[in-house]
Amino acid sequence: MESLEQKLIATAPEDLKPKLWKRYVDDILEVVKRGSVDKLTEFLNTLDESGSIKFTYEVEQDGKLPFLDLLLVRTDSDGLKFLVYRKPTHTDQYLNFSSHHPVEHKLSVVRTLLERSQCMVSDAVDKKHEDAHIEDVLRVCGYPEWSFDKVKSQMEQKKQKKKQKKQEQSSSRPLVVIPYVEKTSEAVTRIMRKHNVPCTMRPCKTLRNILVHPKDKEETEQTSECVYKVPCASCEKIYVGETGRKLGVRLQEHRTEVESKTKRAFTRSQRSSTSAEFNRSALTDHAVQENHVINWADASVIDRESDRSVRWIKEAIHIRKEGQRAMNREEGSYQLSHAYDSFLGTSATYCAKNRKKN
Repeated sequence: MESLEQKLIATAPEDLKPKLWKRYVDDILEVVKRGSVDKLTEFLNTLDESGSIKFTYEVEQDGKLPFLDLLLVRTDSDGLKFLVYRKPTHTDQYLNFSSHHPVEHKLSVVRTLLERSQCMVSDAVDKKHEDAHIEDVLRVCGYPEWSFDKVKSQMEQKKQKKKQKKQEQSSSRPLVVIPYVEKTSEAVTRIMRKHNVPCTMRPCKTLRNILVHPKDKEETEQTSECVYKVPCASCEKIYVGETGRKLGVRLQEHRTEVESKTKRAFTRSQRSSTSAEFNRSALTDHAVQENHVINWADASVIDRESDRSVRWIKEAIHIRKEGQRAMNREEGSYQLSHAYDSFLGTSATYCAKNRKKN
């Protein structure tokens, strides 16, 4: 687009050159001479030799012209005033106040709409009408009166105070983003703010990750960068592990080691000495020491994570949640504090042994 703009300025005839040219991505606001719109559009469509970019235009109607979120309106004194533009298909549907989102997210809806009114609407009377419209439509979405009062108070405080000291303190620390769990996340955020740690929340479930699945479902064995579990066919024990490679490759390594140990014939004394050995994997230890069969067919992916350090944390969480059912010798690569036991919904019954990790 920048290249086309440079061509336009350099090659456009004097009678077609626009007096004003303001572009945002692919939306352009132009001021041109009357009667030259068609000729200018034809000229613009000759600039791109590939023919992949085509210009269309929209002229003002009744002295009004929309541009992005702005509605430009001619006044009686040949001036301009600005209003908020809403498409004819706009339904005034916003985040419902009863939805499972942090209160901060709901207040931010009010704040965004009111700040847009303050920044974009040029006339004081029009601002009052816009603010009244915002409050009316948000009341329909369940927003109580106190939400408007609180946001207006915050906006007023922001104008009066710059809060430079607080901004300097928070700017020196990275932003902490935590998943939103009702009541729990609010409490964690309050504690962090006491220690000047900037914290924000994000919902775990969104319409996008619930409804949108653009890729074909991946076969379990082809899945990489995951946390997985392998159950025992002879008891209720479960092995939890993580891998950055394809799961099928990692499972084959497990299976090869287990079969190399269990297929050999042992005398009673040999089996006793073998049961005291520790193999590379706790999965192999369980199969050999307990003489159990591993259910390879029911191996499954229980979590996905591309970041290795985060994947280690997820592995430790899933091992801890399995409790006594986990056949793992240790609690994973990440040492998860037992302070999280009650939060994870498991008792602190799992006791990791100081042995070599699988």
